[in-house]
Amino acid sequence: MRTIKIHIGLFMLLSAINASLSSQNISIELSTKWVKGFDIFQKDSTICYPELIITYRNNSDTNYYFQKISNSRCGLPMLPCGTLLQYPIDEYLNPNYLKRTKTHGNYANEYYNVIIGRDMSFNKGWICMNDTTNIELEEEIEMINCDLADIYEYLYRENVSELLNNSESAKFYFSISDLTPAKILNEFREKFVFLMSGETYINTYNICGFQLVKGNFTFYIDPSSLKNYVNTTPVWDKNQLKYIEVKTALPKEVGEYKLYSGKFNSNKISIIF
Repeated sequence: MRTIKIHIGLFMLLSAINASLSSQNISIELSTKWVKGFDIFQKDSTICYPELIITYRNNSDTNYYFQKISNSRCGLPMLPCGTLLQYPIDEYLNPNYLKRTKTHGNYANEYYNVIIGRDMSFNKGWICMNDTTNIELEEEIEMINCDLADIYEYLYRENVSELLNNSESAKFYFSISDLTPAKILNEFREKFVFLMSGETYINTYNICGFQLVKGNFTFYIDPSSLKNYVNTTPVWDKNQLKYIEVKTALPKEVGEYKLYSGKFNSNKISIIF
């Protein structure tokens, strides 16, 4: 039997009247639903699993476009993995994601914030942080992220990886030459949201991984997600001995759509598995 408890609280990302007028142009709403699908361990069995729905809504009289708040691989969320030190050395050369998926931790008594759209290593993904963590100061990646990353890597490899091997949707960052109005509107359209006045657009994400590891999760969108730039191909810095992000401005207009950035209305949703 499946159990899920949900609490939704609408909060406005506003600080002043002027900001309010601007932010009401776009809203990004979270909700959930149960859907039928295959058991990830027994493909001949049908089960119900939860999905997180992200609904983009244009409340204005202007046509807008902007980058999606989160990358995904065919509806699978992307989370960071901090280390492989917990695995034998053989796992580096030949990782067994099924084994990892079956030996994940149990976080039933833990409380986590799940931040959607957080910039991480040139990518926009999700990250779980204990609700007692200072988000601004914390640098170490919580182990639950590694467990979830392994689960979704297994799902990806077993079900959809071949579909994306030669697809532009597999790209996680852009080159500067990609950011022309024509390419954004055609080649990379699925990386962006295009909303005519009054239109809505929906993305769904499989959150069965969270159901497997259990826990108390509060999902919300990073309020800084809608930027007027994207991270393009990282550049090696000889002085710092690491790759650094390169921020490249998005076109102010793409076809009949104007670039939207800044504040937006949103909500958070709490789920107990």
